[in-house]
Amino acid sequence: MMRVPRCCSCCRQVPCRAHSARPPAWCWFVKRCGPEDATRTDVSSRVPLQPLTRDCRVRRGASQAALAAVVGGLRRDWLDSVIGILRATEQPVASLKRWVLVGLTACAVLALAYLPPRGVKSSDKSVFVGQSLQGTRARQHAQALAEEWRNADAAVRLLEDRRRVKRDSFRASHTIIFRGATLSPNTVHNVDAVMDSMWRDLGLGETKVRVTLVIELQRSSGSPDSPTPLQDRVAYLTPDSTDRTTCMASLPAGPYWTSFILGKLEARYEGFASARFAQWLQAGLGPCAFYAAYGTPGRPVQRWLASRNWDVGLYLGSHGIAGERFSSLDLMGDPRLPWYWDGVYSFPPATVACLAGRPSGCRAAVLAGAAEEGTIPIPNVVLVERRWWHAQHLLPGERYLGDVARTVGRDRFLSFWTSGQPVDTALALALKRPVGEWTADWERGFVRTIRLGPTPPLGAVVIAVAIAVLVLTVVAATASRRQVR
Repeated sequence: MMRVPRCCSCCRQVPCRAHSARPPAWCWFVKRCGPEDATRTDVSSRVPLQPLTRDCRVRRGASQAALAAVVGGLRRDWLDSVIGILRATEQPVASLKRWVLVGLTACAVLALAYLPPRGVKSSDKSVFVGQSLQGTRARQHAQALAEEWRNADAAVRLLEDRRRVKRDSFRASHTIIFRGATLSPNTVHNVDAVMDSMWRDLGLGETKVRVTLVIELQRSSGSPDSPTPLQDRVAYLTPDSTDRTTCMASLPAGPYWTSFILGKLEARYEGFASARFAQWLQAGLGPCAFYAAYGTPGRPVQRWLASRNWDVGLYLGSHGIAGERFSSLDLMGDPRLPWYWDGVYSFPPATVACLAGRPSGCRAAVLAGAAEEGTIPIPNVVLVERRWWHAQHLLPGERYLGDVARTVGRDRFLSFWTSGQPVDTALALALKRPVGEWTADWERGFVRTIRLGPTPPLGAVVIAVAIAVLVLTVVAATASRRQVR
C-alpha cells in the first residue's frame, strides 16, 4: 500500500494535520511534500532532522520549544517571525582541530626561527626584534684583535710607568701620574692634597709597598691605523718577582672627571664633584690599597685572588664605592623592576643561593677558585671588566675583604693574608666562625633575603584562583545555555 505524502512547510519542519492541504500562505519557505517516513533536512542542509511523525501546530500557534535547536537557522512562529531581527541566529562552532593545528604550526615556525638545526651555526640574521643583530664575522674578529691590542698596550704602559717611577721617585707611600694632558703645578698640588687626605683616612702612612696612581685623562681617539688606547677599564699591575715594592693602578678619568681636574666643569656640578673626588680616587686604588696596608699576600691567597680577578678585594674603604653604603647591588637597579631579577639569575647558582641566605651557597661563592692550582703570571696585570658587577661571584664582593679586615682586626686579618694554609682554613681561623655562616650574616646587611623555589606570592595566588573560578563559571553557564535538549 502506497503511503500518502504529507505536505509541510520548512519553517515548521513538522507535517501538517491535513494531509492534502496546501502549505499555509503565510509560510515563507515551502518545500515539496515527501513520503511520510522520509527524513527532512533544514534549509541549510547541515543538520538532519527526525522522521516526520508529529502533527503540526495550529496555524498561528505558539512556537514549539521542545524541538531541537538548528545551527544556522531560525525556528519561530508568528510573534517570533515578527521580532526575529532582534535575536541573533545561532552560529556554528569552529572546529577545535583547526585551532590545534594552527597553534602547532606557529610553535614550529618559532622553533625554526630561533633554534638552528643540529650541527648548523646561527647565521647571525634575525627577522625578530627580540634578537640583537651582530656584526659580521670579520668585524667581530677585528674587534677582538683591537681588544687584545688595548690590553697589551695597557700592560706595556704600566710596565713603563713602573720603571720610570722606580728610577725617579723618592716618595715611599704614593705617587700620582697624569697621562693625556699637561697640568699646571697648582692643579697637581690640589690633586696631591686630596690624595694625601684620602690616604690618611685609610689609616695608611709610610708603607713597604709603594702605590702609584696613573690618572688617564680623556683624550681624542688614536690614529686611523691603530685602535684607541684603553680608556674605559681600570687596570692594576701588582708586585711580582721583578719589583716587589711597587703597585701600579691605572684609573681612566673619563670626560666628567677630566673636566673637573682641568677646571672646566660647569659651576653647578662643582660642589658634588668636590665631595666625591676623594671617594673616586680611593675606589681607584683597588688591590693596591691591600698591598699597601698588608703587604704581599701568601701564595694560596694570591692564587685565589688571581683566579677570580680580585673581585672580593677591589675596595678597602669603609664606605661605598660611590657614596655611603653604595655597592654593586645598587648598580643592578631597583628590585621592583623585572630586569633586576634577570640580572640576579644570570649569576652562578652559588651566588644566588648566598643572596637567599644559604650558608652553603655563601661558602661556595667565597671559595670559588681557591682549589685551583694555577700559576701567577709575570707581569700580573689585573684588568677589571667594564661591567664588573656582573662578573662577581659574591654580591657585593668588591668590599668583602675590606669588611673582613675591619671586623676581625688588623692582626687576625694579617695572619690570614700572609698564611700558607688553604684559603678556607685560614679564613675560618681569622673569622673564628665557619666561612659560610659569617658570609650569610654579612650578606643580610646589604640585601633582603630573596626567596627561592616554586613559591608564588600570596596575592598572585589569590588573583589567579579568582580568575580561574570566574572563567570556569562563565564557560559552564555558556555550555548550559547551548545544550541541545
